[in-house]
Amino acid sequence: MIYKFRIISDENELFSRTIEISEDDTFLNFHKAILKACDFKDSEMTSFFVSNDEWDKEQEITLFDMGAEDTGTIPMQKTKLNEFISNKEDKLIYQFDFFGDRALFCTLVDIHPKEAKKKYPACTHSTGNPPLQKMDDNDEDLAEMFGETGIDDDDLFSNEDRDELGF
Repeated sequence: MIYKFRIISDENELFSRTIEISEDDTFLNFHKAILKACDFKDSEMTSFFVSNDEWDKEQEITLFDMGAEDTGTIPMQKTKLNEFISNKEDKLIYQFDFFGDRALFCTLVDIHPKEAKKKYPACTHSTGNPPLQKMDDNDEDLAEMFGETGIDDDDLFSNEDRDELGF
């Protein structure tokens, strides 16, 4: 069977990708499909997290085998999607920026038979620009200036500054 995932970002509400992938493909193959669909470089540490309906992180599936069973992580290359995903509306968090705690949100929206002439995995829908894969200090400064980090104008100016500026 083919899994159809809708992928969104909380950073850009216009961004959306749909990726179709075989249920017995590995998380590593899904990772590579996301990289390609978002034009991300394969140079960052990433993980999938199985998620509940409230987007709480549960089981971690890592890009690199941590080598220790007591970490509770599972490597992507050894783990098939159908080991953790099997029902419509199952959710995954794809954390692509660990230091910035940034992620994409993947929801299984359909399960259908494989089409004979179609190659999988495939990005079948693309809307909007993906978030930047990695924010440098300048990007974070710009985001802060434009209020994208939750900083309110009241946090930026003192009462005296507001009076002087006519706020």
